[in-house]
Order: sequence, then structure tokens, then C-alpha cells
Amino acid sequence: MGHRFDVSNGHSVNVMRCPGDLSASHMVQMKAKLRRLVNRKRRFFLLDLSQAKHVELAGLGILVDRIKQVRSLRGDIRLFNIRPEVFETLRMVGLTHVINTFQDEEEARRSFQIA
Repeated sequence: MGHRFDVSNGHSVNVMRCPGDLSASHMVQMKAKLRRLVNRKRRFFLLDLSQAKHVELAGLGILVDRIKQVRSLRGDIRLFNIRPEVFETLRMVGLTHVINTFQDEEEARRSFQIA
């Protein structure tokens, strides 16, 4: 599903790949994996959306709920490799100001090193 790396600020960041579209079914799968990682004290995540071509509002709702939960634990979930049509949907529903998005994994990794 992904891998982990350590950054200079001492945090361990987990990289996860969304298995397909931002649908409710895929986000339920991600939610379960995130819950297990959070229970192991993981707080920093990068989510690769390169496979996502479509967005379901129910899937977005689950993702936003997970982001809020992780942020309440002083962590974050940041997205990268977002297709233009998916980014446009995020923008239209006003989430580009709430969710941190990056062009690629390297840029997303660097965002955690600076934080």
C-alpha cells in the first residue's frame, strides 16, 4: 500500500496510494488503514491520488473527516499526484484551501521537512 520515510524534523511520514477514484468504497478502505496507522501513533501521511480520475462527494466527506481527525492529533494528511479534473473538483467544493496539495511526492515530502 505504501512506504514510510523519516524526515529531518524527527517525524515518520507514511506514503499511501489511493487504489482508484475518490469514492466512498475506496475511502472506507483508506479509513481502515489510516485507523490502524494512527493507532500505532502515526500522525503524518502523504496520499498519492495518481489513480483517481473521479471524485464522489461521499468519498470526499470521508477523506475530510480523516484529515480533521489526524489534525486533531497534531498530524496531517497531504495529497499529491492529483489529476487536473480531480483538483478542479476539490477547488469547486472549496477544499483546496483546507487540504494541502502538491504536484509530486518529492514536493509533498519537503513540505513535512519544513513544517
